[in-house]
Amino acid sequence: MLRVDGPAYIVETESGEVRAKRATSCLLEPAAGDLVLLTAVNGAHYILAVLEREEGAPSHLVSEGDLQIRLRRGSLGIAAPDGVHLAAGKDLSMAASTFHVQAKEGHVALELFTFLSKMARGEVDRAKLIGRSLDSALERLSQRVKRSYRIVEEADHVRAERIDYAAKGNLAIHSENAKITACHVVKIDADQIQVG
Repeated sequence: MLRVDGPAYIVETESGEVRAKRATSCLLEPAAGDLVLLTAVNGAHYILAVLEREEGAPSHLVSEGDLQIRLRRGSLGIAAPDGVHLAAGKDLSMAASTFHVQAKEGHVALELFTFLSKMARGEVDRAKLIGRSLDSALERLSQRVKRSYRIVEEADHVRAERIDYAAKGNLAIHSENAKITACHVVKIDADQIQVG
């Protein structure tokens, strides 16, 4: 059996207690109550492996330095019935030729988000965006909708070199006060014009 005394491991053997180090190859961190495999090299004792642990007790793979898992061929899978958690003190990087994420529900919270893509395509059944400010700079914007509703509580300003509105049916403009000014020509053309 084993107990932990700060950074040291105290192993109870038939000949008494032995202070031991964890062998570099023993990635599973020993815990109190574990049954371990012990060896002695040049007067120093090392824990080579954890043989038994209390059922249901958590396990931790620990490395004192950088750790890489590399496969010469094949694929690597990580599966857990209750969840997978990744935590990094600094950077978390992923690189792949194809990236897939599939989940029933997703949440992302970022203080600063930068997105760079050659082409972006999305298909959603319903989208809702709430924010304080939205700025966009585009060379071209094209939208095709069946119905469009927009409510502006305060002011709506449009600055353009040319504006062209075309309606197949009726065009209605209502205002408490209306003003149309032009530097050169104002033209109204219709089969019938009613004023008043």
